[in-house]
Amino acid sequence: MKNNKEDIEVKEEGKEPSEAAEDAKEAAEEPFIASDQTGEIESLKSEIEKKSQQAKENHDKYVRLYAEFENYKKRIVKEQAEFLKFSNERLIKDILPVIDNLERAVEHAKEPSEGSKGESQDIKGLFAGIELTIKQFKDMLGSLGVEEVKSVGEPFDPTRHEAVSHIETDEYDNNIIINEFQKGYLLNNRILRPAMVSVAKRLEKKEDAAPEQGEEK
Repeated sequence: MKNNKEDIEVKEEGKEPSEAAEDAKEAAEEPFIASDQTGEIESLKSEIEKKSQQAKENHDKYVRLYAEFENYKKRIVKEQAEFLKFSNERLIKDILPVIDNLERAVEHAKEPSEGSKGESQDIKGLFAGIELTIKQFKDMLGSLGVEEVKSVGEPFDPTRHEAVSHIETDEYDNNIIINEFQKGYLLNNRILRPAMVSVAKRLEKKEDAAPEQGEEK
């Protein structure tokens, strides 16, 4: 009986070193586990920072692309408006010579012919019809944004007038338009056709020449 008791005590005493070794092993491994966790945390932080930077860059790209797209839309709307505003330009240019010829016919018909004492009622009716046609044409063109370029009596403007001659005169200042040979037109305030005009060139007054020496007075 005594021997069994001793055996049990020896066995119990034999367990204590093993448990102590396990505890020592676990204690030794804890720093390595903590070190691995710290490394993983740092790696995750680095990855999060990279993703945050990438997200910021993507946001900046989005903002720039959105701004460019908005500018593109505004430019397209403006170009479409310009196209609609001037889409009739060619048609209007083709109509203008018709008005020119009608106006010339009226001016020519108003000049009395030799031997005629006056205009007959038929001629007067013709004048009235042509002038009404001209007015209707001009009203139609006005509704499309067409207006005449002011010429006679105005200063010469190379962006709106085309000088076909210069006339020396002392009745007008320099660069004042004297005559208009063909009317100019604007389309929505943009030149459609310049006016063909003659421009005044001021005569310089010549001073009386001084008497030569020895000339009799």
